[in-house]
Amino acid sequence: MTVFVINIGDTGYSNYAIPLIKSLCDFNNVKLFVLDKDIPQNTKRLHPSWLKLFCHDLVDDDFIVCWDLDLLPTYKHDFTDIFNINELNFCTDWSLIKSNERFNHKFNYNCGLIGIPKTYSDFFKSIYYDIKNPIYPSYEQYYVNDKIYDKKIKVNELSGNLNYFYDGTSIYDDNVKNIHYTWKIQSNNHRIQLIKEHYEKYYKNF
Repeated sequence: MTVFVINIGDTGYSNYAIPLIKSLCDFNNVKLFVLDKDIPQNTKRLHPSWLKLFCHDLVDDDFIVCWDLDLLPTYKHDFTDIFNINELNFCTDWSLIKSNERFNHKFNYNCGLIGIPKTYSDFFKSIYYDIKNPIYPSYEQYYVNDKIYDKKIKVNELSGNLNYFYDGTSIYDDNVKNIHYTWKIQSNNHRIQLIKEHYEKYYKNF
């Protein structure tokens, strides 16, 4: 198992995020791969978030966990046994749980945390190759959901506490294992500040 993180360009928060993610990987005895530059496969010059669709081209492992840089753990926790290594693994998008903000009827899963068996490598790459002129927001996320829906792909649904959205508060249940700074974010500077605060609050757990 390998955790795959994209850190391309100056995000302003990687120096807070990566140490926590790496510590969690070390705790689980799992490899961490950080992609820090564009790849030849990105012929359409799409946003770096799309590059997770090529994760199995870049990492030789039977199972990869694509983990967004703005998804930060709150403490060391075991995660290796929660994934079904023969299926796609996703968490339901918290926007649907919190406010039912559904992009379309095919949308269910957040792409900030995805467990991907190597057998699905071609499936994910086809999403990139099939796109002519991307018009959806949120980069690859809605296209991934469309394809899962259209192809009737079975998904192993993970606990939402593994990909819990920042919701404008700083109070979280002790069961919240990872906080995703993606929803209710006003700007990248806002995200940087929140992730810095997260690091300062939780780094003692690592």
